[in-house]
Amino acid sequence: MSDEKIKMSGEADYRFLSLVKSLATAAWSQLGKIPNPATQKIEKDVEQARLSIEFLRMFQEKTEGNLSVKEQELLDKTVSDLELNFADEVRKAESSSARATEDRSSTTGATAGKGPDIIIPPGVSKGPEILKP
Repeated sequence: MSDEKIKMSGEADYRFLSLVKSLATAAWSQLGKIPNPATQKIEKDVEQARLSIEFLRMFQEKTEGNLSVKEQELLDKTVSDLELNFADEVRKAESSSARATEDRSSTTGATAGKGPDIIIPPGVSKGPEILKP
């Protein structure tokens, strides 16, 4: 391979896009949002999803100021979408765990007056946060 750089004049480099999409696909699969490409089955592994998202965040930090507008937008949107969905999966796991505990300790198992959790997207505040009503 030569030392020449591919000049994209503001366009996204397909190699960069492929890498981001590959890590994102792995994270989506690990979150159980899409089937595993190899098995075509939904397989959830939230801890592995956390690692994939952390790789993308690290990539975001290390490439800051060196990406085209399209590349930066893709990376930012991908990380943001994954963070929101990760927070939702963690909330679901905590919620089902809490319900199981409540069901064992109470006869009704109902939580009257509890509204839905609200996810604040990144950029609006410090990042994705789950607010409990």
